[in-house]
Amino acid sequence: METISPFRPGDQVADDAELLELAHFLAGGVHARRRTLTVTWLDADDRLLGLALPIDDVPVRPDAAALVGLGTVLRSVVDDEAPGGCAVVVLERPGDATLTADDRAWNHDLRAEADDRGVRLRGFFVAAGGRVRPLALDDA
Repeated sequence: METISPFRPGDQVADDAELLELAHFLAGGVHARRRTLTVTWLDADDRLLGLALPIDDVPVRPDAAALVGLGTVLRSVVDDEAPGGCAVVVLERPGDATLTADDRAWNHDLRAEADDRGVRLRGFFVAAGGRVRPLALDDA
């Protein structure tokens, strides 16, 4: 059986609809069994690097140590692989699709950490209950 990815390294993610499609792809199945944060990066021209980093068993609420570690990784990949690029993050979690205070805390705190590191966070998504939902800056 051959699996064909809708996204390949070098593909441009040109608009919000394609960004949401990328988040769906990263989430795989949107009925998560555990909390996972998946990060991918786009270059300065919004082209997919082809690197996805799943981080399993993330805490329910972001903590300082987790945020500092993530900020370091975000900055390092942008510096080394995608100068001027950005990150896209999908938080997968068990439960229904209702956005929670914890989801909003991850959105807010990770955006703040990325901003402190000079990394643009192009999108933050929550995958739960069969849905993938974007969270904007004002959802934080």
